[in-house]
Amino acid sequence: MPRYRMQKINGRYHLSDSYSSQKPLKLDFTSPKFLERLRAAGRRSELIAKAVGVSDRKKVVDCTAGMGRDGFLLAFLGCQVTLIERSLVIFVLLKEALEAAEQEPDLKKVVDRISIYHCDARMYLKTNNTWDTIYLDPMFPRTKTSRVPKGEMQYLQRFLEGNNTADSLISTAFETEYKKLVIKRPRKISLGLGNEPNKNYSNNKIQYDIFYGS
Repeated sequence: MPRYRMQKINGRYHLSDSYSSQKPLKLDFTSPKFLERLRAAGRRSELIAKAVGVSDRKKVVDCTAGMGRDGFLLAFLGCQVTLIERSLVIFVLLKEALEAAEQEPDLKKVVDRISIYHCDARMYLKTNNTWDTIYLDPMFPRTKTSRVPKGEMQYLQRFLEGNNTADSLISTAFETEYKKLVIKRPRKISLGLGNEPNKNYSNNKIQYDIFYGS
């Protein structure tokens, strides 16, 4: 029996891990906890909003969609967001979560501002250039001092373990004719780049490095 399985529970896809006691993973943009974050979100209060510089109709390509929450939040704050997800399993979970959110009257306009593609972001960046901001939240290799993520993020990182393309994706992003590039990282992990960011925003856990291009 394979370790990971996709299964339908109450009509929704879940990802289950037979090696773990964690409950199966389901992506949900309508959970009370996430809705509470959306209600509290503001363009001046959210670090990601400050880093991206959100505005109505600003085009953002999120090359590391993952759980989809960063992209959804940016769309909630007015951006036109393109989500790129390389894993077919996570793409299916994301697409279904967006379809479920679209049924909620208060969230439909948010979902309408989101497009989602299943592809390798490195190839997408080489063939498309219609965005204002490239956003990256790659999975960096864990160090001895790295904190183990909790809950759903731990589940996601465990599933995608061994499929890390962070360095290659960052290099590809820098090779594009970007206007603005935002990279999210743990504060204790250095990007190891030769060039310093033009600006950054941080708290005690994470940092957004901002690079301006042409």
